[in-house]
Amino acid sequence: MEPSLVRPVSPINYDLEFEPDFDKFKFRGKEKILIKVPRPTRQIIMHSAELEIQDCTVLWNEKKIRAKVRLDEKKEELVLNLPEKISGRAVLLINFVGTLNDKLVGFYRSKYEYKGKEKHLATTQFEAADARRAFPCWDEPEDKATFDVSLIVDSNLTALSNMPVVSKKRLGKKTSFRFDTTPVMSTYLLYLAVGEFEFLQGKLGKTLVRIVTTQGKKEQGKMALLFTKQFLAYFQKYFKIPYPLPKLDMIAIPDFASGAMENWGAITFRETVLLYDPKTSSTDTMQHIAEVIAHELAHQWFGNLVTMKWWNDLWLNESFATFMATKAVDKIYPEWDFWDQFLISEMTGGMSLDSLKSSHPIDVDVKSPAEVRQIFDEISYNKGGSVLMMLENFIGPDNFQRGMHSYLKKHEYSNATTEDLWNSLGAASRKPVRQLMNTWVRQIGYPIVEAKAIDSKIKLSQKRFLLENDGKSRQGNWIIPVSIRMEDKVVTKMMRGSVTVPYTSRWFKVNDGQKGFYRVRYDENALDNLGRLVEEKKISNLDRWSIHHDLTALVISNQYQLKHYLDFVRHYEEEDDYVVLSDIIGFLNFLYVLLSGEKFWDEIKEFNQYFMNVIFRRIGWDKVKGEKPTYALLRSSLIGSLAKLDDKEIVEEAKSRFSNTLRSGLLNPDLRSAVYSTVAWDGNPGTYQQMVGLYRKASTQEEKIRFLGSLSNFKEERLLAKTLAFALSREVRTQNLFMPVARMVANPYGKELVWPWIKKNWKGLVKKFGVGNPLLNRIIGSVSVMADLEKEKEVRSFFVKHHVPGTEMKLAQSLERIRIHAKFLKNARKEFGQ
Repeated sequence: MEPSLVRPVSPINYDLEFEPDFDKFKFRGKEKILIKVPRPTRQIIMHSAELEIQDCTVLWNEKKIRAKVRLDEKKEELVLNLPEKISGRAVLLINFVGTLNDKLVGFYRSKYEYKGKEKHLATTQFEAADARRAFPCWDEPEDKATFDVSLIVDSNLTALSNMPVVSKKRLGKKTSFRFDTTPVMSTYLLYLAVGEFEFLQGKLGKTLVRIVTTQGKKEQGKMALLFTKQFLAYFQKYFKIPYPLPKLDMIAIPDFASGAMENWGAITFRETVLLYDPKTSSTDTMQHIAEVIAHELAHQWFGNLVTMKWWNDLWLNESFATFMATKAVDKIYPEWDFWDQFLISEMTGGMSLDSLKSSHPIDVDVKSPAEVRQIFDEISYNKGGSVLMMLENFIGPDNFQRGMHSYLKKHEYSNATTEDLWNSLGAASRKPVRQLMNTWVRQIGYPIVEAKAIDSKIKLSQKRFLLENDGKSRQGNWIIPVSIRMEDKVVTKMMRGSVTVPYTSRWFKVNDGQKGFYRVRYDENALDNLGRLVEEKKISNLDRWSIHHDLTALVISNQYQLKHYLDFVRHYEEEDDYVVLSDIIGFLNFLYVLLSGEKFWDEIKEFNQYFMNVIFRRIGWDKVKGEKPTYALLRSSLIGSLAKLDDKEIVEEAKSRFSNTLRSGLLNPDLRSAVYSTVAWDGNPGTYQQMVGLYRKASTQEEKIRFLGSLSNFKEERLLAKTLAFALSREVRTQNLFMPVARMVANPYGKELVWPWIKKNWKGLVKKFGVGNPLLNRIIGSVSVMADLEKEKEVRSFFVKHHVPGTEMKLAQSLERIRIHAKFLKNARKEFGQ
């Protein structure tokens, strides 16, 4: 159901009771819903999926009315037909039975081991439209209500929900937990959990903060407890609105499809993004935990307190949480250079997806749950977050903060639209926010600005940037807040088409500090000047990043020669910045994998070896006192890359450190992933068995995932085929199945194995994940590494026959990427005389 102007029936309060059965993996539920019926009706339509409705009665005007029940499985709707018309207020009484599924959506079960015993817990994941799998409801963001939850569980178990427990009663061998009434909120934010939990707790003001884990793991929650208190305090101060619930649980779940979920007062996480072991966890893991915690805490205001009216404005939730998380982490841990890392974590992904014809606008029209699930992607998160950075830069941080506060206060405990936000930010800044931003959120894609210096003037023009470049110019109509650095001064202009700027300095750089979500193409002379500045580090690291990043896109879209690019990269040989080097290493690795098997592959390999060795010689294997925390990330990336280039010294050192680790158990956590993968790269069947054994013995999920990833890094095809089979075994959690696939497509010796494996196992994968699971789209996305037009046709025709709702967008994007890679490869062959 799409939102309608007048809601025919709306919920006011849900009184819910659940009783899970871990022997049969079922749950019994009953609900009492207070509803308002504005116009007389004898039909009530609500959402329900995969539930068996046992009984339904309506209490109205002191009458008990039995309803005739009809389930529409396709629409996921429950239709209640009544013998007479009702209006005003009424109460629905529904009894139902559901399945504790293993698909990681709705009310589901999660399996783990403790002291050699298999255990289960029950947990929920309701966003976007899966509360209907746990209880009949109006499962749309605008249908806000209050919730009273009771859970009846075996007495050795604990129950959790959004609010604190208000009463606990023994019922024979069971215990009934009743929770306090929630604030008015959307169904997708409700939370239920039952299991044997441990708690690590603290307080921030009057708010009880708890880290919740399965048995034996609470000590790994100390870092998360610190981060939670720090970021919660930051957001309360920034938004000038206190966190409104009495408690906040941060819950580590062994099986979880997403990274985390912002259920109000009961946030869920994968164990790897909440639990931290100082002995084995890396710098990367620590920073990732901080970022995800900050993201989910930002949602407690942006999304939970104020919720988008409909899913077309999903970006109001996700883009803001993405942007605000970076702001919070950077404020508390400035030494991590998190705004710099934002370019890698957010802008790169947003620009990559939005340079496809098959992208979509930020504000996207969605009608069904299947369509909603597809837009939890790099546009709603990454592009949206980047566009907000551009907006804050345009109106100023103080105006931005004032506008945010006003927006949240005006719409708290209610719903809002993008227009509501523009009104608040426009009023706070007195700038044309709506006019500017609608050109960024309502239309697909982004511009490339052509910059040419002619007769003491810089002429800038814009067109839409596309990787699948057919030579046709698509005129751009974005309003771009352009900033141009000319030596010591910065000139800013609002660009609506083309613009001319006086130019008297020796050089210029467009998009100063990479605040704008656009690319730049320079004329040859301007690019040569910038090359010299890059070499001498006369411009900022962010500008050095953007020059390189824009050039890579021009290379892939066949607008700049690959050989010229490799020459230009030599300007970066003295580079020492993590963000810049990460971009270069990433692109060189991409070329290495994509061009594997070509006659000129050795030339690419030789260049990569040369460039990465120049950098690695300065950084070395071990941490140096006083170095930036980001160097730990860079070191790991360089070691892994050089190993795949068959660098003998790297491989031998990694093997030596690995042997030492097996004896002593000691190895810097920041080196573990790179060392394990390097040993695998040089390994044989014996090494493979050793890695499988270490995977089985690993005590943390983080360490398990490292070994799982290394199983995709062997060279021998037979071993790689075993890894793909292993990924489908019961030994690999469904949530982690994509990890070996993602690593396989980045392995020159393994990338060709993935598509045949998908075809062979497609039915089983759909069954394993269930329709609508985000992990299914990731599997489809893995085929985009191919560069063959015949393969593109094959993939297309396969999915015509094996279509799964909710995968259409990802499939179109993957097919487009295959075509882009195929055209790039064709050009590269010509360039290198093949």
